[in-house]
Amino acid sequence: MCAGGEGRNFPTAGQKGGDGPRDGDYGKGGSSEEVRFSQTLAALAKNSGPGVFTSLLGRLARERRWWDVDAIFAEMQVRGMKPNRIHINAAINVFAKARRPQKAEEWLIWMQEQDLKPNEVSYNSVINACAQSGYVERAEMWLGRMLEGGIEANEVSYNSVINACAQKGRVSRAEMWLEKMLSAGVKTDAFSYNSVINACAQRRDIERAETWLERMLADGLHADEVSYSSVIKACVHKGELDLAGYWLERMAAANLTANEVTYNTVAGACLQAGDEERLIRWRALMKLESGVVPNKDISRPSPPSTCTAHFEDPPPDPSLAGDLRRKRPVERIPRGVQDASERSAAPRGPPSGPDRPKPQRERPQNQKVVAQSSSTAGWMQWVVLVAVLAVLQVFMTVWARRGT
Repeated sequence: MCAGGEGRNFPTAGQKGGDGPRDGDYGKGGSSEEVRFSQTLAALAKNSGPGVFTSLLGRLARERRWWDVDAIFAEMQVRGMKPNRIHINAAINVFAKARRPQKAEEWLIWMQEQDLKPNEVSYNSVINACAQSGYVERAEMWLGRMLEGGIEANEVSYNSVINACAQKGRVSRAEMWLEKMLSAGVKTDAFSYNSVINACAQRRDIERAETWLERMLADGLHADEVSYSSVIKACVHKGELDLAGYWLERMAAANLTANEVTYNTVAGACLQAGDEERLIRWRALMKLESGVVPNKDISRPSPPSTCTAHFEDPPPDPSLAGDLRRKRPVERIPRGVQDASERSAAPRGPPSGPDRPKPQRERPQNQKVVAQSSSTAGWMQWVVLVAVLAVLQVFMTVWARRGT
């Protein structure tokens, strides 16, 4: 333990192997460098105020030099200087930036034990350290303790946990924290929704991804390319090309230009389906030049964003491409528009933009047959059971008469 002002004991940084290696640890913090840093601290002017040491802790955070935290508090002790909450928060931030969540937790626990009243900065640093290091449960735990302690969580608190859950593919947990964030009246942003939308898309849960995108738009937030691309990717991977086209039109109507990743996603699907007509129409929606040629080596669409969950997408269904080559799906047109198109000499295409009705997801054609077969099989089982019971009743009656 490192002794502090007025006999207080502070948690020590410990050995550099404490939480396991992290980026930026290697080649730093040798014994000679630590000695030089201690000499630098000792050479500070005697009238150096608390702000000087806060600045030094900020420098350590930027350089991720968590092993030098002890030296700063030791020098403050020598000078008889009492560290305040700002210094402790700065120390927690050093460990958080260096992705040493256990050390950050130790300092936060010490603050609680010393009744120094940690604030949202204290908790957010620890929550972010746990979230960035993949300790999702601990990030959730600290956010829960923060709320239980009556400390108002902000968008940083919630977004860190939501994104951590989404990165691990824990969609329900991410949705729960986003709901709590909305219920608490905390200001949300595109990042809050995009984390959940992308997590749903990674699971190829189109309905949930669409629901959150629609809710995002209903709340008046500006959906960006990542928002739409995540939903489009989910539609393409599920073979719902009509739905993908619908969201592509919504994206174009929002004056958003598709990026290369979105283009590769839809181009790969069109190439697999052999649908050049659809590709040309989609290229126009994405505001791409007519001379752009898709990469014919595309085996499957690329992920729509850098914020992706930590699991691999299953490979495309090879039977899907065959079905699409045999019978190209037709864009769904509302009946009223279709009738008008038949009466007109010049055929009309489907409406585009936000006014276009949303296509329904395709259902397996044999679903009704399977349901009927299951119902018939269940009925036959009941008939057989009743017959067996009737025979058994007759047998017991005859046996009883013989006994008498």
